[in-house]
Amino acid sequence: MQKEPLHARLRSLYMSGRSRPLRLRPHRDAPQALQSLPAGAYQLEKPHGSLTFRVKHLGLSHYTARFADFDATLDFDPASPAASRVKAIINPLSVRTDNAADPGWDKRIGQDMMKGAEFPQIVFTSTAVETTGPSTGKVTGDLTLAGVTKPVTLDVTYNGAMASAALYTGRPAVGFSARGAFNRSEFGLTRYADFVGDEVEFIIEAEFTRH
Repeated sequence: MQKEPLHARLRSLYMSGRSRPLRLRPHRDAPQALQSLPAGAYQLEKPHGSLTFRVKHLGLSHYTARFADFDATLDFDPASPAASRVKAIINPLSVRTDNAADPGWDKRIGQDMMKGAEFPQIVFTSTAVETTGPSTGKVTGDLTLAGVTKPVTLDVTYNGAMASAALYTGRPAVGFSARGAFNRSEFGLTRYADFVGDEVEFIIEAEFTRH
């Protein structure tokens, strides 16, 4: 019996697959409308949050690092997002760069560039929230870094909400992305200015749940 050529068999399998309807099971935690959430105090879910920052290095690249120890609270009103308030606290000595060749590198960045030993907390407290679109907004607040407080504005994107997230044992959840920038010299941080840029850009990913 003559065997069917390989290309013919592959084509037959491809065509038989096309004839079958594709069935996708809906995700039981599909995002819902923002208004489905209850107002109240929301807490950052740390395993699903990240805070990274970057500075120019020698004008050649953007040196990127992250903070491993930070927390945030959100006083959230979905019916009036502009009335919401957020506060974040960061440990400046929790810098992580994954520079395995120099175990003390991360600690020196936190101590030398951020004065973390002298000022053990970086604090951001919002003062105003402005909606700029259906899923975008601006959050302005006071950033206290190395003992100096200056206003900073974050560009925020609303990612989605769940009135009852199975992952969080049925608690309401909401997610945001944010980014912003400031000049470290305004906070008296000028160490390594010869080869490290003044502007610090930061990127935030955060999921909050109501407790």
